[in-house]
Amino acid sequence: MSSNHNETSVKLEEKLLSDEIQAIQNWWGTERFKYTKRPYTAKDVAVLRGTISSKPLSAYTSTKLYNMVRASFEKGQFNHTFGALDPVQVIQMAKYLSCVYVSGWQCSSTASTTNEPGPDFADYPANTVPNKVDQLFRAQLFHDRRQREERSKMTHAQRLAKPPVDYLRPIIADGDTGFGGVTSVMKLMKMQIEAGAAGVHLEDQKGGAKKCGHMGGKVLIAIREHVDRLSAARLQADIMGVETVLVARTDACSATFLECNIDGRDHPFISGTTNPNIGTLEDACNKALAKGESYEAAEAAWLKDANLCRYGDAIADAMKKAGKPANVINAWLKESLTLDNSRARKRAAELGFGNVFWCWDAPRPREGYYRVIGGVDYSAARAIAFSPLSDLIWMETATPNVEEADEFHKLVHAVIPHQMLAYNLSPSFNWDAAGMNDNGIQQFQHELGKRGFVWHFITLAGFHSNGLIIDQFAKAYAGEKGVLAYVQMIQREEARLNVETLTHQKWSGAEMQDFAMGVATGGTASTASLKGATESQFHGHSKL
Repeated sequence: MSSNHNETSVKLEEKLLSDEIQAIQNWWGTERFKYTKRPYTAKDVAVLRGTISSKPLSAYTSTKLYNMVRASFEKGQFNHTFGALDPVQVIQMAKYLSCVYVSGWQCSSTASTTNEPGPDFADYPANTVPNKVDQLFRAQLFHDRRQREERSKMTHAQRLAKPPVDYLRPIIADGDTGFGGVTSVMKLMKMQIEAGAAGVHLEDQKGGAKKCGHMGGKVLIAIREHVDRLSAARLQADIMGVETVLVARTDACSATFLECNIDGRDHPFISGTTNPNIGTLEDACNKALAKGESYEAAEAAWLKDANLCRYGDAIADAMKKAGKPANVINAWLKESLTLDNSRARKRAAELGFGNVFWCWDAPRPREGYYRVIGGVDYSAARAIAFSPLSDLIWMETATPNVEEADEFHKLVHAVIPHQMLAYNLSPSFNWDAAGMNDNGIQQFQHELGKRGFVWHFITLAGFHSNGLIIDQFAKAYAGEKGVLAYVQMIQREEARLNVETLTHQKWSGAEMQDFAMGVATGGTASTASLKGATESQFHGHSKL
């Protein structure tokens, strides 16, 4: 009897696994994953799932997000948003913007789970951003419920006159560098997805050396390591059965260093010295320190004499000095970007330039990193490598520049025409010094949309807008006006512009809670919160 029972159980177990594998394969065969290429199998995913599971609520918004950006790509349009700081911002944004961004910088400076603020070095706890996502997503869910209860009391005509607000705007969250290795990335993704993130971005900087994209001294990891990060992120989403939108960010445009040269695809962009008599940077700096001199000054002097350049450029310079025609030099430069250093040296020797001195070890600093000469071409090379596992690619830039964006889109789309792109409309840019007038700034996003940049975001607009209004209000309130400053600058403006926070008790869901209390008590509750509430003073003074 026991043997028959075991045989039956095992057959059922095998069938359930087989059915799940087939279901995953069918899911991967849908239009959603038309362009996704995974280095693992459906069976790998199935065996990493548990016996029971429930689909995270973010499954709804992740599908919504992907469909939205893909539709924009096909039409040459874009979706845009900014970094939300708190539940008030995320709810008020919902009336106007199609999605929401959660910035690691904002979280690091205002919402670390240790409550210790600091700059964006990704040294805050890994659950910091998921914790903020959870707060904002819960606010979205709450106000979605509040609105349903409110609209249930409307007449048909009232509903027609006041369309509902879609509070369930997809949230795209900052995943920084993943906070560790492959398993750390998976754990971070799990937290993000369960918290409510519809999309997550991961950047190709080195953990422990990570900086805000608009700071100096950035260190890239090898291409293959970031591909592993992206694969881990996709795997976790697959395990959870969600279509989380994955954004791959590259800082290769303005990075200074590369952690290691293990991946040949990075080699064409590593810089080396062409000065055979210079010695190493580390020796020069150590000698300076022994003399009591400045490390920074010694480094600057060494770099000035090193004549750093990429290997391909070193050979091109030698070709030019030898009188080679421009077409030959250009052909070499194009080919050199596809070769690791060993093959590039072999090819240079075949062309008669094997004796050109170029050393990539001498410029390495005390940490042992290789130096790189970044640029749009390096960013594009990384974007192409990241594309199979990513839905969008984000090239971090130093300035808002249509020409630069155009070059990037052409390099990427020449190889991967379906690839969607993202753009950071950074508040670190001095927009007034970017060479555009107001009309140019206004049209900037439309130009990006034409080039496949479908998701735009002002990372820290929530932070800056909060700082601006609080600074101005606090200054006026502390002055002679006192409370009049609040009345003039905030309350009257809320009433004039019909901003829902004017009646903050209603905004917070007090009416819904009163209704729930009445339902729970069979309609006998006598302690409804809005009976005699002072907020009734606004009735007739607001259109809300």
